[in-house]
Amino acid sequence: MSGHKNYNLTDREAVILTAVIEGYIENGTPVSSGYIKENYNLNVSPATIRNEMASLEEKGYLTHLHTSGGRVPTDVGYRFYVNSIQSIHAIELPVGQDVEKELLTISNNVDELLGATATMLAKISHMFGVVTISGYQQSTLTDIELVTIQGDRVMLVLALDTGLVKSIVLNLDVIIDQKRIRNITQLLKDRLVGLTLKDIQTTINHRLNDAEMYAHELVQVLINERYSYFTIDNNNTIYTSSTNVLLQQPEFQDLSSYQRVLPVLEKPFINSHFKENFDMHSDNTLIGTENGDVRLDDCAIITTQFESRMMQGRIGVIGPKRIPYFSMKALLEKFTEIVQSAI
Repeated sequence: MSGHKNYNLTDREAVILTAVIEGYIENGTPVSSGYIKENYNLNVSPATIRNEMASLEEKGYLTHLHTSGGRVPTDVGYRFYVNSIQSIHAIELPVGQDVEKELLTISNNVDELLGATATMLAKISHMFGVVTISGYQQSTLTDIELVTIQGDRVMLVLALDTGLVKSIVLNLDVIIDQKRIRNITQLLKDRLVGLTLKDIQTTINHRLNDAEMYAHELVQVLINERYSYFTIDNNNTIYTSSTNVLLQQPEFQDLSSYQRVLPVLEKPFINSHFKENFDMHSDNTLIGTENGDVRLDDCAIITTQFESRMMQGRIGVIGPKRIPYFSMKALLEKFTEIVQSAI
């Protein structure tokens, strides 16, 4: 990631570079000196604008697709734009009260809320919507059940205050009668309900070691495998929208371009990518090659952070580099406000 740095640009070059980037974001076509002269109040000739654009290309901020065509921004140009422009443009894609109301009505089930957030974000932005969770282990166990399936197989069911329900099938070496299952279930309810998953992981042995059934195989399995059973797996810490939304973007209407990016929109990759590239101290935006994966060279990722009592995470969009960075940032900040007020 490039981060903030000093750019070797004159004031005029900075103005013209910004004009090229905003013109390209708006229209999706290479920007000419004539376009800048016509649409921006610059008291210079088209020839001067052309010379400045040539200088910007030499410095790596612009490039061109055809010899006689206009210029388009490079990753370095986009990075200058994101780092240097301070004013947040008026949001172009407002979140209606109906969207906010719908999200708040499902706030009692965080799992559904975050899934709906990713979907609605994509619908409004026309970008791929992502919500990732970290710190989920602070969620609280509200109920626990042990259910006999058949013979020596028992299902462990965990209900959390986020609305998430997790079930795990345990394969045991012995058949356990129903009365013992009920007794162990009641023990777990008495000793574990109301604790966070993190607390259960670190204290379950101490909380159960004075119980009459402590030595029972089922209890020992739960203690020994506590970091596997009393946790949330990666598939439940990420929520994404449909990938089809990207087909609305000109850059992905070519089927080969769309298919190229599909593998990096799968949940395991995105989860890993976000964890590796975003933290409390990192930039909230990745542009093109900053992603470190050739399949994302034509993409940008914009994110914001959210935090509540039970969890923290990121809300983001993935789209083409020609993304309206500031309106997208404002949109993400609005969704962040809604999510934080809901949970």
